[in-house]
Amino acid sequence: MKPIRALSNADEVVRLLAADGDMSPAEISERLDIPRPSVYRLLDGLESIGLTEAMPGSRAKLNLRWLHLADQARDSMIEWRGARELLAELVAETSQTAYLSVLREQEAVCLDWERGRAIGVLLLKPGRSLPLYAGAAGRTCLAFGVNIDEYLQAVPERRAYTSATLTTDEALRADVATTRERGYVFSDEDVTDGIGAIGVPIRGDRGQLIGALSLSGIIGDFHAKQDEYLETLLDVAERLGNLSEADAE
Repeated sequence: MKPIRALSNADEVVRLLAADGDMSPAEISERLDIPRPSVYRLLDGLESIGLTEAMPGSRAKLNLRWLHLADQARDSMIEWRGARELLAELVAETSQTAYLSVLREQEAVCLDWERGRAIGVLLLKPGRSLPLYAGAAGRTCLAFGVNIDEYLQAVPERRAYTSATLTTDEALRADVATTRERGYVFSDEDVTDGIGAIGVPIRGDRGQLIGALSLSGIIGDFHAKQDEYLETLLDVAERLGNLSEADAE
């Protein structure tokens, strides 16, 4: 396997395990269209440097070392220093899980979180990502951070997570228009059944999108307290934007 190709394949394996959890070499081979012997070599290499670990049944998962690497990467981003305290404040007021995410290529990547209720069933975690067409953070980034026409052309295939996932061009164009008009995203079970979320943009000094702030938890809570959660989110998002601007000076 050529070095650049091997690195590219290893990156795909890591992204897949981060998104979908532990998998067998056969499953990885099928999902990524990489020969199974190559998958075994990639997993052996990743395990030897502590990035994956073997599980019963010949399955593989990401090693906890990724959490340490994520902490180091987050701490190196001076624009988000102090964000954790604001996330903790958000959780204290709502009891829901709070996320700080950023736009990276065609995904919303979670940089940090503060855990609330229902944590065991939530898909997004630090270091993990969601596509821009699904979830509060992703759809916030889609509406405020990218050109919708270019995105739809670049990502023609969109996997549905639930029956509520928006996957068609028409549905996503309508969602972007609605989000821009009202200023926030309401995610109603479009990533995980029974889970809702609200997302708002974090803006820089020129009004540009610099991140997404979201809350997630049991959908019933979000139907009952949507206005209350939104007010708190908008306040913290504004303070995060001011924090980022102050650190950049």
